Amino acid sequence: MTTASKNFLSGNASFLSLTATSTPSMTPSTTPAASIEEQEETFFVQDVPGKGRAIVAARTVKRGEFLFSEPPLFTLNPSPTNSQILGALAKCTRDEQRQYFTLANSYRKLLPALAIWETNFLLLGNGTHPKAMPQPTGDLAGIFLLASRFNSSCTPNVSKSWDEIRNVMVFRTLRDVQEGEELCFNYCDVLTTQDERKRVLLREFGFECICDACRLEGEELAESDRRRTSILRLFDEVGRCAKEPTLGIRKIKLALRMLKEESLIHYEASFCYDAFQFCVLVSDFVNAKAWIRKAWEVSCITSGPDSTAARMFKVYWANPRSHTLAAALPKATLSGPD
Repeated sequence: MTTASKNFLSGNASFLSLTATSTPSMTPSTTPAASIEEQEETFFVQDVPGKGRAIVAARTVKRGEFLFSEPPLFTLNPSPTNSQILGALAKCTRDEQRQYFTLANSYRKLLPALAIWETNFLLLGNGTHPKAMPQPTGDLAGIFLLASRFNSSCTPNVSKSWDEIRNVMVFRTLRDVQEGEELCFNYCDVLTTQDERKRVLLREFGFECICDACRLEGEELAESDRRRTSILRLFDEVGRCAKEPTLGIRKIKLALRMLKEESLIHYEASFCYDAFQFCVLVSDFVNAKAWIRKAWEVSCITSGPDSTAARMFKVYWANPRSHTLAAALPKATLSGPD
């Protein structure tokens, strides 16, 4: 039994990481940049009042549709020195260097190269920005010239996922997007209150968020804050329900309902995968297949059918008995997705 499986049974589980980070490198990527053809077909970059450069849909884009993939200009640990950044830039072309220094800079008191890095780097994985959500020290980060034009939304319509096979960041839509609508992902942890999100974004990125979720007021705001903080709490509570699968399923269904109300689809796969694990624990393989199918469907939207998560879910969909937790507890019948 794996360490993760042991933790799940002991009630100390955290959600399994479904993406791997790449091998650290200071060398600029040699993978071709996102093609102009695929960019022009779906979106364009333009100035948006009060936001600077932004990525906007050029047509109606369906949920789960591929937008583009982009290799990092260069990769470093998430907290490099200014000299390390300059060393990586020295290996880039003059045009790439010029583009780097046109990116947003939210840290005017830092040296320019370091300030631009701090403003724009992305982890090579599916986590949020490490300044908003602490990450393992072994993580790697990169600069993505095109993706740096995405602005932030606390109800994002774009997902990002690292493809460790092709060494590119992949961007897909999380819901249907209308022509002319801005495409955004989240810069910070969205499972917090509006006040906390605004504080983090102002402190770390130097702007006041004016997304739809951050414009809510009164009772609508109170309900949204309650749902988001409850979802975060349920992440922890579900991990402590390994010996109470029925309770765990109830908590997962509650979390999924609130995620739908908040339009935060990119967390659904984790909850569905945990529901699958509860079912295989008690040999309820019929409902296990229903849950893992839902996890697979969501992961196809958020990271694509060829992603690590989607491939793993598809294997368990075909044979749920192959999971290491199968039949670890006495038989019982739980329930499938609503």
